[in-house]
Amino acid sequence: MRWWALVGMGVLAFLPLLSRGYPLHLATEVVAWALAATSLAFLFRTTGLVSLGHAAFFGGGAYVAALITRADPGRWILALPLALVLGFGVALVLGFLALRSHGIFFLMLTLAFSQLLYILVKQGFPQLTGGDDGLPGVPKPLGLEDPAFYYLAGISVLTLVLLAYRALLASPLGQILDALRMNEARLGVLGYDTRFYKLLAFGLSGALGALGGVFLAGHRGFVHPHDLAWTTSGLLLVMAVVGGMRSVAGGLWGAAILIALEAVLSSYTDLWNLFVGLFLMGSVVYALKGRRGESRAGASG
Repeated sequence: MRWWALVGMGVLAFLPLLSRGYPLHLATEVVAWALAATSLAFLFRTTGLVSLGHAAFFGGGAYVAALITRADPGRWILALPLALVLGFGVALVLGFLALRSHGIFFLMLTLAFSQLLYILVKQGFPQLTGGDDGLPGVPKPLGLEDPAFYYLAGISVLTLVLLAYRALLASPLGQILDALRMNEARLGVLGYDTRFYKLLAFGLSGALGALGGVFLAGHRGFVHPHDLAWTTSGLLLVMAVVGGMRSVAGGLWGAAILIALEAVLSSYTDLWNLFVGLFLMGSVVYALKGRRGESRAGASG
């Protein structure tokens, strides 16, 4: 990433602090969704897998934070690592089962798992999860009660995540994962355990998705079963596609573009969903043209 792009991102990140209020609220929302969208883009960038069940990690992380911290904000120090460990562990279990399949079958298995969790949270244990009403009253961590401090903490975490993501891609492990995405069969012939590396990438992706959910719970102050629904998984996938599935900052750009687009259009018309849909259609057509161009360039090279 070029230096001027980093400077531009830094300036844009601090602008909401000047106006606070609604712009700061939207910017904090972007940070939460960017973490989760980055987890999805990371999975595709390193393994070529597309999941439609990442709402399970995103919403799951939010519910873990809510259940632990509602009674005592001091428990954030426990909620954060527990959510990350659970996100990693659940992803390993799901990956152990789902990675026996490929393509559309993997996508459907992840979707089915996410919907199963959604139903359990919504109808299975309403006395614990709040059922269809969700759980209100989630406090912010001690010392971060001011929305500006909470936003700055989120920006810092997101920056560290993106830097770690970039460093991972440049490491020997990142090169193995890159080879896994490009030609899994060839990597297997060379003696690498491709299933282990896919499980590892899926586990890291799940933990990062849970981190986004934890941050969202503290920001909004409540959690809702919708955070686990397939529509949330679909929105995360759209954000990753719009921002660029192979870009380190793709999840951030996708979340920023979609949330800003929704905020601006909804202030002018009730038909904002129509225009967002047209934008998404245009983005997909543009992405397909880009993929075809890359394929032709690869074939001619």
